[in-house]
Amino acid sequence: MRIDDMSVDQLMELNRYICQRIHELREQENLQVLSQLRVGLKVTFEGREGPVLGVVTKINRKSVIVLDEEDGTKQYKVSPGWSGRFVT
Repeated sequence: MRIDDMSVDQLMELNRYICQRIHELREQENLQVLSQLRVGLKVTFEGREGPVLGVVTKINRKSVIVLDEEDGTKQYKVSPGWSGRFVT
């Protein structure tokens, strides 16, 4: 069936299905990244001001806390969904 031939209700249902699938794929991606991280692991990621080298201090379901290794006082709350941004 072509999108141009679909009713509004059909398009809304298709949209719900697509959004649900995107959510599932992102969750799988997050779990894969989180399974590779451990507290104390040195990581680098791309921050707002450039590359950041730090140490993982806490792993949450939706975020990872990274302590900046350079000054030891800055903490970053990073989404694991930034696939490929963490380099161990």
